[in-house]
Amino acid sequence: MIAMRPERLKAIAIVFGLLAAAPLFLPNRYYVYIFNRGFANALAVIGLVILFGMGGQISLGHIAFFTLGAYTSAIFSVRLGWPSAAAVLAGVALASIWGAFLSVPAFKLSGPFLSICTVAFGEVVRLLTINLVSLTNGPYGFYGIPSLILFGRRIGSEKAWYFLLWSLLVFAILAAARLKRSYIGRALAAIREDETAAEVMGINVRAMKTLAFVCAAFCAGLAGALYAHMSGFLSPESFTGEQSFSLFSMTVVGGQESVLGGVAAGVALTLLPELMRFLQEYYIMIFSLIVLLIVLLPLESMMERAKMWMAGLAREGGKVPWGRCSK
Repeated sequence: MIAMRPERLKAIAIVFGLLAAAPLFLPNRYYVYIFNRGFANALAVIGLVILFGMGGQISLGHIAFFTLGAYTSAIFSVRLGWPSAAAVLAGVALASIWGAFLSVPAFKLSGPFLSICTVAFGEVVRLLTINLVSLTNGPYGFYGIPSLILFGRRIGSEKAWYFLLWSLLVFAILAAARLKRSYIGRALAAIREDETAAEVMGINVRAMKTLAFVCAAFCAGLAGALYAHMSGFLSPESFTGEQSFSLFSMTVVGGQESVLGGVAAGVALTLLPELMRFLQEYYIMIFSLIVLLIVLLPLESMMERAKMWMAGLAREGGKVPWGRCSK
């Protein structure tokens, strides 16, 4: 097991502590809701980190599992009258099953061919949500989804959702980090680097690919099911290829293999557009430029450059804020 340095562990603990206290200081419920959406996206991104970052399987239709979880939970709770918690489990189960089915083409396809297959799957799911009007209410949107009830308590307020999603996200981060350091994580890394060599080494490539797809679908399905009960309304326009690309971008920006990086990117890239709304028509251009800079310039190099620049300024004033600097 790879141990974290005490400084990094302390920094992570501080960040999560601040996030835990954030609802107490946010100006209104809307910002809490945006954080909740960011946590839901981050939960789905963790699945992509496992599938794409660890296993090297490109999925550009990841929103399909989010959609399956959301609509299944909504249908079971509204149409069939299931308890909301049981409906969430049904949504997660169905998304995971379809994740296992989608892993079958991955046995034969890779790279751009697999990505095209996942895009097609995402589009099929989106079209089903539009055309199965008797179940999903089609393009008019699915209304009246009840609040989630857990252990007899109704999760109705934005703050309650915040703490629930935050807790689940912390658990998912720990589980994904543990998975990455386990035999499964090492096997997925071997498959990503060279599938043939991994098979020669005795790794069950099919089983590992299936497991990666199921884990990814589980995370996205859970995020989608919770989102349905949090928002109370679903629309097919919220689950398009653009959202799939956004989730994939969050994974890439976060560092592909980095669980914490993916979570940070998922939350940040959900918050950023909302914080830039005041720029009106310019915010899309500026937001795209920021994402491009993050992708082209690794975060570590940007931090090192900023550190060197600040250290240079400090030397001119006779003080160095970060340790010793050689002249």
